[in-house]
Amino acid sequence: MIVARHQCWAHILFRPYLRSLIRRRFHALHLLDAIPFIPESLPILLLPNHSSWWDGFIPYLLNDICWQREYYIMMLEHRLREFWFFRFLGAFSINQQSPKDILQALDYAAHLLSGKRLVVLFPQGKLLPSRKRPLGYHRGVERILQRCITSERSVAILPLAMRYEFLGDEKPHIFLLFGSPIVLPESAPPTAHELEYIEILLLSNLEDRIAHGEQGTIVF
Repeated sequence: MIVARHQCWAHILFRPYLRSLIRRRFHALHLLDAIPFIPESLPILLLPNHSSWWDGFIPYLLNDICWQREYYIMMLEHRLREFWFFRFLGAFSINQQSPKDILQALDYAAHLLSGKRLVVLFPQGKLLPSRKRPLGYHRGVERILQRCITSERSVAILPLAMRYEFLGDEKPHIFLLFGSPIVLPESAPPTAHELEYIEILLLSNLEDRIAHGEQGTIVF
């Protein structure tokens, strides 16, 4: 697998580029409800849905605006080899064709969940249409959480629903809605099925609120 290699110069170059890119391609970034408070001592495992090429950039921007944590994100190995620069921004790889590599990547993700870190994982494992149900969560997230429990590591699991909508503007709007954090070991580690059910409810809630005209708070 390819491990992350954070480089300060890469973030210095990428931050203004990403902000400019988001402004050019989207009308606004809307947050419905507040971002749940999570103590800085707790690492965050962020679990968004995955329906767009942009999905990895939005958490990076959110982290830059709201949390300022050390950022990590799991990417498919062939994509990370293609976009090798992302390794210097915290991306690490998983090869879904290799069982050995899958276990190695999941254990690496669990290892990262310590200190002031944000680890982004897409449990769907691939891009799928936003309205597809079920979401098809993989069980790899269960191994990550079990590794955290075994090593007596506290972690906040944070579900995130994201939707891209064309409204009355030329460019689409991005809408975000966070679920309630699940803190380990205060709570039992949820199964992939339970996390998928939470995400489906969150996506349905987000869709309904957009349909009813809610704008939330524009954070970018």
